[in-house]
Amino acid sequence: MLDIGFSVEEVSELLSAMLTVAPDRDEEHQPSRHFVLGIRDHLFKMSAIDLDALQPSTPESFNLTFIEPDKEKIALQILVLMPYLSGALHDEDVERVNCYASATGLAPHSLRDLNNIAHRRIKLALIDYFRRATNEFIPEKGLHKIWTLVKEVHGYIGDSKLAEEFEQLSSLDYGTLGKTIHTFYRARGFKFPGEPGNLTETAVRHDCVHILSGTNTDMAGEIAVSAIESGMANSEVGWEMITEVLLDFHLGIAWTLPQGIKAGTMNFDPELFSEALAIGAKINTDLIRDWNYWDDINTPILDLRKRFNIMGVSIIDMPAPGVNPTAKTTYYD
Repeated sequence: MLDIGFSVEEVSELLSAMLTVAPDRDEEHQPSRHFVLGIRDHLFKMSAIDLDALQPSTPESFNLTFIEPDKEKIALQILVLMPYLSGALHDEDVERVNCYASATGLAPHSLRDLNNIAHRRIKLALIDYFRRATNEFIPEKGLHKIWTLVKEVHGYIGDSKLAEEFEQLSSLDYGTLGKTIHTFYRARGFKFPGEPGNLTETAVRHDCVHILSGTNTDMAGEIAVSAIESGMANSEVGWEMITEVLLDFHLGIAWTLPQGIKAGTMNFDPELFSEALAIGAKINTDLIRDWNYWDDINTPILDLRKRFNIMGVSIIDMPAPGVNPTAKTTYYD
């Protein structure tokens, strides 16, 4: 889970470092400053910090400020995001992140991804990411892992029995998780596990985060929900999930997108992302790894939100982007 118990001194140093690592190059489009404001106001709730009065940051000051290793890791992960924000990676921004990482002695996988992508080693980055993600989301060992993978592939190819199980969710009461999953999928034209060409049950776990958090499935919503997943995750893979959607929907590099889904550019919303990161930091369970949604298929989603500490969301059925003109990216009350 994301530790946000930073001191004013730590937050000030982080904000200064964020502006140092990836300075804004355009007066009209200032993603770094807007993101810094979002992190200050939504994640840490320290709006009294004056950005214009911040002391200059250096890798050395950054390392000296963060005494606790876990906080330094989180701060560095946020710095790794900064070079992506302009919509194009600049070598000097990436190198500044490397300098901060070198000063801390930390080498997160997300930093390796950043360097691989900046140097156009896209396939290598993808192989590394999928290997780690598979170990994260299918943690079983030996034959159990093989069996789980076989089930995933079998469901992808087609399994009429599994598809029927999902179709039967339509008969559940309104407001239950199962009924909401069914409505969510059918409204968007998504295929259920068991239907040929579906995205497997791993995608359903991800979509449950969309549903419970009130974060929609447009490109900005996919970036925002990655922040929620990162905030609630028990490992650093959550930060790599942010990298995944930034490439797909902000830099326009179709890194992990399945066939039929197009990449997009400039869909990072600093304020929504910061709000989402704050929501994820409060969730008390890793919903991707540590929760089986089938166990709660009959449970009202309002009850699940209370259980998982997802506050300020009351929407049940989110209108589908691209289908319903009233659809919004987020439904945070």
